[in-house]
Formats: sequence, structure tokens, C-alpha cells
Amino acid sequence: MTITKWDPFVRLPRWFEDFDEPVSRGLKVRETDNDIIAEAVVAGIPSQNVEVHIEDGVLTIKAETKEEGEKGYSEYKYYYTAALSGGAWDKAEADIENGVVTITIPKAEAARPRKIEIKTKKTE
Repeated sequence: MTITKWDPFVRLPRWFEDFDEPVSRGLKVRETDNDIIAEAVVAGIPSQNVEVHIEDGVLTIKAETKEEGEKGYSEYKYYYTAALSGGAWDKAEADIENGVVTITIPKAEAARPRKIEIKTKKTE
């Protein structure tokens, strides 16, 4: 059983509800056979204000924006951190679309699933 902390102040896009894995505070990490994929909600923040860093297997996504309005000054910040393993960190790529930043990290060859042949030994 997985326990996910619910934060009533974070509103996630409706499409996050379609994922099988739990979502924690707007960050979703999943794996395919060849990649590790992290998706983070950064709604309303311009792409030039979003930073993605990977160091020693720790993914950090930082997004912030400041707005001046009739009622004064508003500031929005998102900060996500996830420890990941098995990635080829130097080959990671990131893109942003519809308020979601997607980071695709190819798996290192040693971390990819593979079938191991079973050999039969002769018994005497």
C-alpha cells in the first residue's frame, strides 16, 4: 500500500487522474523499458522561468513567476525533487507543453530490462 500526502492547495490538471501510479504534489515519475519519464505541473509559469537540474541521480525542477496586479504583488513557486536511479543523466531532455514540463531520461544500458537465458546442468 502506498500512502500519498494530499495537499488541498495544489490543484492538478484533470489528466493526472488517468495515471495508474499515485501523484505527489504535481510530480509524476514513471518508467518505460527504455526511459524514465518525469512530468511536473508548472501551470501559468513561462518556460524561461522553469529550470531542470539533474545531479547524482537527483532531479530538481524549479519554477517561479511574479505578478503585479490590482491587489498588489503575487509570487508563485513550484519546487520538485526526486531521487532516481538507472538513468543516463547526460542524455536527459526536457520540454514544456500545456503547463506541464516533461523530462525524458534514457535508462542506462545496465538498468534496462533483459531476458536471462537459463542453462540446464547435467546431473550425474
